[in-house]
Amino acid sequence: METYIESQGKKPFDWFEALNQKEITQSDWCILLFLAKSWVTCACGNQCNIIPRDYFDGQPLDKELKNLGIFFSDAIRSRNKQIALNVLEAIEIRSGELIEEISCESK
Repeated sequence: METYIESQGKKPFDWFEALNQKEITQSDWCILLFLAKSWVTCACGNQCNIIPRDYFDGQPLDKELKNLGIFFSDAIRSRNKQIALNVLEAIEIRSGELIEEISCESK
């Protein structure tokens, strides 16, 4: 399946890899914040493109996933690696649930 970020012509970003680095420099945090502030490049943007999104900015229409994306961006902004990883896992779970619901509806 194609991710949303790929559907927008951008290269996927591995948030798990970035956040699991032993040391994250100040410069790295600035790049991560830049990516986390956009719905296309944030953790939600790295999920499947079949998840319904707002046409204008790409934010998920699902309220729970949208809130997780906001929490993720806030964790990156505050440079809290552990919370960001926890929220990233929750984004993966919720996205999986949505993909499964959508897949079942289309059958």
